[in-house]
Amino acid sequence: MRWVGTEVRVFAYLQNGVLVSAFLGLGLGARSARQPARLLPAMAALVALGLVIRDPWGWQLAEAVTQGLVAFQDSVIWEASAVGQAPYLRAPLVFFAVALSLGLLAAVALAFVPLGQWLGRWIDEQPRPIPAYTANILGSLFGIALFVAVTVARWPPWAWLAVTAAGLVALLPWAADGRLARGLVVAIALLLPLLGWQRGGPLTVWSPYQKLAVSPFAPRGEVCGEIINVNNAGYQLLLDFDRERMAAAPALYPPDQVRWWHYVLPYELVGPRARVLIVGAGAGNDAAAALRAGAQSVQAVEIDPVIVSWGRERHPNRPYSSDRVAVTVEDARAFFRNDRGQYDLVWFGLLDSHTTPSAYSNVRLDHFVYTRESFADMKRRLAPGGVVVLFFEAQTDWIAARLAGLLEETFGGAPLAMRVRPGTECLGWGGLLLLGGAEGDLQAVRERAQAIPRVRRLLRPAREGGNDTRLTTDDWPYLYLPGPGVPRYHLLVAACSVVLGVLLRRRLFRPGEPVDAPLLLLGAAFMLLEVTGVSRAALLFGTTWTVNAYVVAAILGMILLANLVASRTGGGATRWARAGLVLSLVALAALPTAWLAALPLPLRIVLGGGFLALPVFFAGIVFVTAWAASERRDLALGSNLLGSLAGGVASMLSMVIGFQALALVTLLVYLAALGLLSRRSPFTPQVALQG
Repeated sequence: MRWVGTEVRVFAYLQNGVLVSAFLGLGLGARSARQPARLLPAMAALVALGLVIRDPWGWQLAEAVTQGLVAFQDSVIWEASAVGQAPYLRAPLVFFAVALSLGLLAAVALAFVPLGQWLGRWIDEQPRPIPAYTANILGSLFGIALFVAVTVARWPPWAWLAVTAAGLVALLPWAADGRLARGLVVAIALLLPLLGWQRGGPLTVWSPYQKLAVSPFAPRGEVCGEIINVNNAGYQLLLDFDRERMAAAPALYPPDQVRWWHYVLPYELVGPRARVLIVGAGAGNDAAAALRAGAQSVQAVEIDPVIVSWGRERHPNRPYSSDRVAVTVEDARAFFRNDRGQYDLVWFGLLDSHTTPSAYSNVRLDHFVYTRESFADMKRRLAPGGVVVLFFEAQTDWIAARLAGLLEETFGGAPLAMRVRPGTECLGWGGLLLLGGAEGDLQAVRERAQAIPRVRRLLRPAREGGNDTRLTTDDWPYLYLPGPGVPRYHLLVAACSVVLGVLLRRRLFRPGEPVDAPLLLLGAAFMLLEVTGVSRAALLFGTTWTVNAYVVAAILGMILLANLVASRTGGGATRWARAGLVLSLVALAALPTAWLAALPLPLRIVLGGGFLALPVFFAGIVFVTAWAASERRDLALGSNLLGSLAGGVASMLSMVIGFQALALVTLLVYLAALGLLSRRSPFTPQVALQG
């Protein structure tokens, strides 16, 4: 999921598409558990996947997928150049992107099939199913710990592939491959890491969130800084703010432009500010600008630790080494809520995102920063007389109007708005500049801007894109959607997953091996529950990678607790677990997360964590008791995993109805599953649930 999501850029926003393909492969394997498990097809699938990503022929296949899937541009994706193409050019590109996406997802699914076969076979053979399932969950927890260790160590893809290859080779004794096929498996395993090997080129590091590469920046043939690329697209610059060096190179830094530079202009308008908070601080440009403007203290907040470390080591002015600058690696939204400081200026430093925080979420890292509730939290960080400077690369007028509308609603008056673009890229890229604050504090800024002819020409109506643009909220945080709806590139990838399931229907649905409908619905509902839980946890605790690791580990921990209770109580736990599941889901759908988010952090952890954990606990008991009582546990598990695919596709509904309503959908799916389970004949607890 990480590799595909960084090299095929569009899948950075569609990580759940790769996830559901993995579930499809596991489900297909579990439902084929009694068939021979062969590793060679899985290894061949991994090689095909690696060749598309590595692209040794220079065909730019991965980028073609991105450009084709987002050609409709009903959701904003950075550097999508297919927009505006003639239909006769765009249609073949879209067709090619869909076909290649189908192949990529098929390769992902195929790679997981033998794992699903062994899982289904071994777990079906165990006389004590719940301890066997518990061992599987413990293995998942170990996998999360290993993933965290790899993330902290910043291992590159070749190392991931080496571990994967070693693990698959270790399973060869249980594979049904012949002697020649086994030899090919070992040969592919030895060569597989080479597909992830990068030799030469810019310095590249895999942060917890994305692939980052830094290289010299020379737009006019002379180096004037460095550029950081994220997932192979330009992201941010490391610029020089030294007055003497800039004055010595007027060709790179024209003096008439430096004065009105977008890093200088806001301070010219709002005046000196002693205490500055910068969110989306990046590698330090905004902090360097604040120091240049005379700020006495600067609090810089950046979510990516690699970008922060590069700022410390590589920025020409080393602003993060100043004793006037404090740096916090944190999610901006969480900082707004948890910090208790007061600031004369809050500065949004081109804070945007090119990825999602988790495969269990369809929101981007920045979505919960730009919501009505987040701006209310931000306002509380402002000292009396404080103002907000918001920079953003708004690629559409409706995004600009949405941001301006949020500031207007927060402060009760329209912000000052302008577009700033320097004449030389050595001064950066510029973008939309909004200045907000209480009307009394902003009036002097307006008068100052109107009094400067050059600045007056930059001014524009704050909500030029229209006053009817829907504002984002914590329930519907989709900054890059013009309104409620599922973007077509999401629908195309979902369609690929469904088509893949149809193509494999003969292997999924063999005669005499019916789908276990209740278990399928339980799988779909649990995936929806995970999506809802991960999104709510992001609001309560932040969207950092560590929070997501804790949340997924906590979900698995609650499953372990559910297994323990089910094995101790037998079928007696089923009735009260079903009632608890329904009641906790009703609470999840009815109780606004903002109530819990307003609590102090210790109470938020206890009450908020419990609020999110209870449905998982009850759902775990319902699942494990129903699954353990199945005659064919391999088929039941396969049905449950296929349900996860359906739930992953259905989770896109949050972009239409919001997360609160998605919790209701989750409740309805669980009610349907419970209704089907209630029709089953009772089972004998000591036989089915022996643990």
